[in-house]
Amino acid sequence: MDIEDIIIARHSKVLVELIDLSGAAEQIMFTLVESKQADFKSNLLDENTPLGRALIGHQAGDVVPYKIGDLKEVHILSVERWEIASPDAAEKRRETVRKAEAQSEIINQLNFATASGSKWGDYDVDVEKLMDQRQKKEDDETADV
Repeated sequence: MDIEDIIIARHSKVLVELIDLSGAAEQIMFTLVESKQADFKSNLLDENTPLGRALIGHQAGDVVPYKIGDLKEVHILSVERWEIASPDAAEKRRETVRKAEAQSEIINQLNFATASGSKWGDYDVDVEKLMDQRQKKEDDETADV
């Protein structure tokens, strides 16, 4: 099946051009998702929105009438299948969050050391101790799972 033959359905990644009454065009890209996953700021469009419903069943190259607000039609530029996340994607996200938290704690300690050093005297940050604490916390979390 060619990429042009992919029919828009849930989990399709779609690039469209919104055409207004004056003929001006605006391109947007989004992935069509179910309502509970929708987050337009993250380019996840609810399949039950007027735009989502208008596009389902169409494919790249189609021009879909879309008379909402100052819009008159939608040109579908491309449609791709959404890549389903691998089974270990959630664990990778959690690991990324843990690393970010640890990095944040180190930065907070360094900021405190810099600020307090100028007011109350020296405050040394023991980065090794912080890293050991982070590792122990990760080990404890892993043991709980």
